[in-house]
Amino acid sequence: MTDPQPLPNRPSRRARRWLARGLVLLAVVILLYEVGRVVAGSNRHAVIPGKVYRAAQPSAAQVRDSIAKNGIRTVVNLRGLCDDVDWYRAEATATSGANVSQEDITLSANTLPPPAELRRLVEVLDRSEYPLLIHCRRGADRTGLVSTMVLLLYTDATMSEARRQLLPIYGHFRFGRTAAIDDFFDKYEEWLKHRSHTPELFRDWVLNRYCPGVARSQLAWIDPPTAAIPALRTHTLRVSAVNTSDTPWELKPGVFAGVHLAWAVYDADGETIQYERTGLRFETVPPGGKTAFVLPVRALKSGRYTVTAELHDATAAGIAFRTSSFVKLGDGSLVLELEVKDN
Repeated sequence: MTDPQPLPNRPSRRARRWLARGLVLLAVVILLYEVGRVVAGSNRHAVIPGKVYRAAQPSAAQVRDSIAKNGIRTVVNLRGLCDDVDWYRAEATATSGANVSQEDITLSANTLPPPAELRRLVEVLDRSEYPLLIHCRRGADRTGLVSTMVLLLYTDATMSEARRQLLPIYGHFRFGRTAAIDDFFDKYEEWLKHRSHTPELFRDWVLNRYCPGVARSQLAWIDPPTAAIPALRTHTLRVSAVNTSDTPWELKPGVFAGVHLAWAVYDADGETIQYERTGLRFETVPPGGKTAFVLPVRALKSGRYTVTAELHDATAAGIAFRTSSFVKLGDGSLVLELEVKDN
């Protein structure tokens, strides 16, 4: 008989408890570090190393640091043009001082992106000088949307690989209003059906087929003025709208309006003279149906003005239109140049 082999030394039960506690503490520290980096830090990552980077809102110093470290040539700001806000002025000063381009795109973290702004985004991505830096406020939701789009447009990444740009490690979570970001790519996958994603298919869908709500339409001015209108007199414009979606439009009054027309008058300097919403009434417009909207323009001084009108769907946005400007879910804007002269 051989002598029995001694049993290997095993950690005591107390030691195992301490080890488990230590591992839990380490996990908590790592989690807190990631949360702090995302919420309070720069949240900087490479989307395509050497070409595309993502981040939270950078300070002027962080813009200069990204330019120095990554050779950034274009900054894509997804928070829109905010020239009266400190963070925007600081960013614009930093990019201008470094001779770096800055492109301003207006997106929301809480609603599906408007088609016209997405088409402009694709044009910016196509024509910009690389490397580029993409950012919103936290670098989580809007930045995740555009980072995913970059991979789908310009690489051979699969849908699942591209959608990793929307993981919680970047600060994005698929619940609440920010789930609209994920819904955008769900719509694309639904459109694909049994086809496999390709950059060409995604580009075609974004540019020509995507419509986030039921506000897809064909808008036209009804008898627009062909000559100057008299100054200091009210004037009425009319817009016709054909429902080109496959869902009925539900027009209704109230703070949570359904489909309606938002319109504005701007002077020659781009200042807003009048901003209104019309169509806040009870009406159902079936697919292929047509309705009309009345735009009562206030008395204007002599000069040149621009009138824009676009269809909104506040119901689909899920938020009161009077508390948010991000409710546009239809097609592009209808534009009319208006000349006003003294009698």
